[in-house]
Amino acid sequence: MPGTHVGRRHSSRGNSGALHTSRAFTLVEVLVVIGIIAILVAFLMPMLNNAREAADSVKCMANLRSVGQAVQVFLRDNDNTFAPGRNDSDWVAAGTSQQVDPYLTPTAYWGVFYAAAAKIPRELFSCPAILQKGEQGMVGYANPWSTYGQNGWGNSNSGMSDGEHDAFFRSQDQLALFKKVGGWSLTNPGRRATLVRYPDKTVFCQDAWESQLDGGRNGDTYASVDSGNRGKLTEYPGHDIEYLRHQKNTVSNTLFVDGHVEALSKTQQTDERYYTGRWDLKRSY
Repeated sequence: MPGTHVGRRHSSRGNSGALHTSRAFTLVEVLVVIGIIAILVAFLMPMLNNAREAADSVKCMANLRSVGQAVQVFLRDNDNTFAPGRNDSDWVAAGTSQQVDPYLTPTAYWGVFYAAAAKIPRELFSCPAILQKGEQGMVGYANPWSTYGQNGWGNSNSGMSDGEHDAFFRSQDQLALFKKVGGWSLTNPGRRATLVRYPDKTVFCQDAWESQLDGGRNGDTYASVDSGNRGKLTEYPGHDIEYLRHQKNTVSNTLFVDGHVEALSKTQQTDERYYTGRWDLKRSY
């Protein structure tokens, strides 16, 4: 329109002719963004940790169910009799990659019997929530595939007398899973599974630091013959984390003789009947 001038805002253009506008963030704005990110991380981390812990527990329980299935395969192939007792952690022969023959190797891990029978990998005997197993310098626990302790409550390392064996097992020659032949040793033969009177309430193996749970007054289970030691791990102080790996370090995932898996609290683990299998008897205290 004649006599009218339209004002224009001037802007810089690059070689491409595109319009560019630039504005630097102020220090306050940067700090606000960092603060928001920090708040979000603090809010999300507990949720992520809880999710990881839950996943570890689910994986551990799946491992134990697979071990339970392997036990059933072994029982089917061995006249319904458990494998001999073992109290060490070897999977392969020294200096080789060849799996040991557990019948010929006293230092074999008890799981080798069942892994060989069912052709399952040793990784299934590793709880994903372990913290201490496999650390360098931990004598006798040089590998992470021996993280479940088998029930040998009352064996030769338990420190129990013949009278205490009679009281807990009504026999000086029997444990829940093993029997004595010519004297207690670390290679006691397994009992017939049909002799376990309460298979749904008798521990086969569980989260633990020890490869075989001697129990009694030995101090590697929360159940103890000595009332003053119940609820304590007197042999392994500081290793409670390996017996209570799940649900905020309050429970041990446990495989029972009948093949089912459930979590046992510390209080439940003070009840020796879970290990003796003698639920027809009253608790000793």
